Amino acid sequence: MKNQKDLESQQDKPEIVDEAVDKLKKLPLHQQEQAIAKLEMYSGPIPHPDILKKYDDIDPGAAKLIIDNGVEESKHRRKMEIDAMEYSQKDVKRRDWMGFVLGILGILIGAFLIWLGHTVTGSIFSGVSLVMLVGLFLGKSENDNQDNEKSE
Repeated sequence: MKNQKDLESQQDKPEIVDEAVDKLKKLPLHQQEQAIAKLEMYSGPIPHPDILKKYDDIDPGAAKLIIDNGVEESKHRRKMEIDAMEYSQKDVKRRDWMGFVLGILGILIGAFLIWLGHTVTGSIFSGVSLVMLVGLFLGKSENDNQDNEKSE
């Protein structure tokens, strides 16, 4: 942690970087190469271009295969993310429709019970179904609002 903070604070001060480069230039050539090899960092989906060139020197066409593999991997990952989002959307729609149908069914059964003369039972059944139906949609909008706040 301390090294990361030191590194971040040094990045804010270009004079420190210039001083380090000047010290590096004063070293003998083989020590400069060792220091540069230790300092060089690269991050990305495919290897550094210098490394790709070395692969290509060993086996002509290897660099192209590595790049093509990285491109295909990226396409696959994006497709999987899109598929997951589509499944999630379908799942939410299914949940909403099933909740709506069950809520309406509960209200209708309660109304039927009232019609048969079971006023208290029918009222309770319809009332609970109505409260659950409203809760389903209100709970959904609250969850959506929380998700939106988290993504911001």
